Amino acid sequence: MSVIGAGALVSVGLVVWAVPHAIAFAKHAPSEFWAMTGLALVVDVPLFAVRGHDEVRVRTTLSACFTVAIFLLWGAAPAIAVQAAAAIVTAVGQRYGLIGGLFLTTRLVCALAVAEVVVLFASPRPILDEVPGLSGRDLGPIGLLVGVWFAVSFGLLVLGTAAVTPGGLRQASLSVRSDLLGTIALVLLVAPLLTTIHGWWNVLIAVPMFAWNQLSRQQARQEERLRREPVTGLLNREGLIIGLEALTLYDTIRPEHPRPLGIVLVNVESVLDINRTLGRDMYERVVAEAARRLGAAFGADQVGRLSGEAFVVIRPGLTEPDALSEAVRVSRVLQRPIMVHGIPFAIDAASGVSLSPEHGRDFITLVAKAELAMSEARRLGRPAMPYVHQAADVPQRRIAILTELHAALRDPVRQDEIAVVYQPQVRLATGRLAGAEALVRWTHPQWGPVPADELIEAVEPSEVMHLLTRHMLDRVCAQVHAWNLRGMQLRVAVNASVQDLHDREFPAELADVLRRYDIPPDQLTIEITERMLIDDVDRVARAAESIAALGIGLSLDDFGTGYASMQQLRALPLTEVKIDKSYVSGMTENAAQQAIVTSVHQLARALNLDVVAEGVEDHRTAAVLTRLPRTIGQGWYFGRPVSAAVLEEQWGRSPRPARRPARVRG
Repeated sequence: MSVIGAGALVSVGLVVWAVPHAIAFAKHAPSEFWAMTGLALVVDVPLFAVRGHDEVRVRTTLSACFTVAIFLLWGAAPAIAVQAAAAIVTAVGQRYGLIGGLFLTTRLVCALAVAEVVVLFASPRPILDEVPGLSGRDLGPIGLLVGVWFAVSFGLLVLGTAAVTPGGLRQASLSVRSDLLGTIALVLLVAPLLTTIHGWWNVLIAVPMFAWNQLSRQQARQEERLRREPVTGLLNREGLIIGLEALTLYDTIRPEHPRPLGIVLVNVESVLDINRTLGRDMYERVVAEAARRLGAAFGADQVGRLSGEAFVVIRPGLTEPDALSEAVRVSRVLQRPIMVHGIPFAIDAASGVSLSPEHGRDFITLVAKAELAMSEARRLGRPAMPYVHQAADVPQRRIAILTELHAALRDPVRQDEIAVVYQPQVRLATGRLAGAEALVRWTHPQWGPVPADELIEAVEPSEVMHLLTRHMLDRVCAQVHAWNLRGMQLRVAVNASVQDLHDREFPAELADVLRRYDIPPDQLTIEITERMLIDDVDRVARAAESIAALGIGLSLDDFGTGYASMQQLRALPLTEVKIDKSYVSGMTENAAQQAIVTSVHQLARALNLDVVAEGVEDHRTAAVLTRLPRTIGQGWYFGRPVSAAVLEEQWGRSPRPARRPARVRG
């Protein structure tokens, strides 16, 4: 049996014993007793919030001042009975649940009873020989009484707080220390004072006591506000973390039997359109109504606002069989249009759910996985989705790739892990080598080869991408220099990222690497994707102009996948367009795709650009492309990406590529 459970049984027994004795005493009790009893019953009740729904609770138990004084004057039975009644009134007034009210009563009754027993055994005489009046020899027993009361009350409160708050016993003791220190100070001052006041003059003590009550409540209310989001009144991020840690604290005590719970993240991204089109005020009204619905459905202490359009619902006890239905339920709470000023707004909610302990136990991990599930639900057009392990493996894998590649690029010993391969580009009219595209290959010492697509997707958003590009440029230019010395003059294309083009030093780095290896600029081509052009055409155009000024070629890769406009194409000093393989690979069976390839070729030739067709996999495709003048082919039909030595062996000494056409200017 737990300490708290044993204390509850002891408390019940003490109250059963005390009540008959207290009733017998009450028949001839003096007015001072009734004054103290009345004040003990009401001093901890939030009288200043009776008209509102005040959920703020304080743990400063001012009733102990009066019950200790009652014990000093009239003995244990009346004191215990009054303390039990005061605790019950306080639990009702502060809206404690059954367990919370029982714990409050147990703590106060046991603390008073143990203190009384210790003092009665320690002191061979009554503390007060007569009423009223205190002498110096009374201070020791009174101090012992209050000290024991404080130790028992503090100990039980710490144990109870540790069971429902994060951080263990140490953190729990810190969280309740200020409450009980205030209480013990008042008990030491007020209880002896009460023994010297006759009749109903004790009521005067109520004024400072009620003031203390309100100050304590105001401080607790302020702490609560810091955990709430101001617009909606829901828990903020800190409040959600505290709430989740309180629920999972049991897991650290009994890790073999963790308590299940779920995190449901619901996204209402359509409210962003309201903000953009109708203003902030309307946006906040819609968000506040969505928050009100969620709070009403699931409880204000289990719902929080994570960001402008994302809410989190904590669902204790949620397990896998019910996870999806609960996430759907959260979305459906917001399914009905929200009315503001008589105008309906549909907010298109989508939810994702993750579970503890299956998917993690900390707030950040569970929310991240619920967000992955929500994104999948949004992608599939469903109201909700549960988290699946495969979805979370992707970002974790990408972070690992990013970390390891960065380490390899910074460590000269590990740079040999990163290889450069070359895929030939062949001029279809002559069958001769026109150039090559340089591609990165990374073989991790433990993982083995890392797929190129996975590598680029992981690295591209970070500055590591720029480090990789510099490494590639250095390796490629060194190889081109070596080929030039052997008479194999070849143009090589290197892919650049958004990170590279946004770096003002990138053109200077290109000039430097060409100078160091003594390479003519027209032997190097920088490839950019159509997506870059669409996302930020002005910035890309400025970077492209600086690159073109060096005499370096500029190729637009994956053309046809990003819907770039004619005006955007004219904004760049391009020398080459690469038709995406998704159009080329199936053009022999699909007349529409063949028409697209033909149209792109005609457009590029009208702009005086070279045309590279990617994805040439067979002879039939190559034969069809041969009909398009001055087309260059790239694909497995001509050769897979190979090392520099293999490329040189397969293609031998090839004449210098034909001079590039003049650049297109906007």
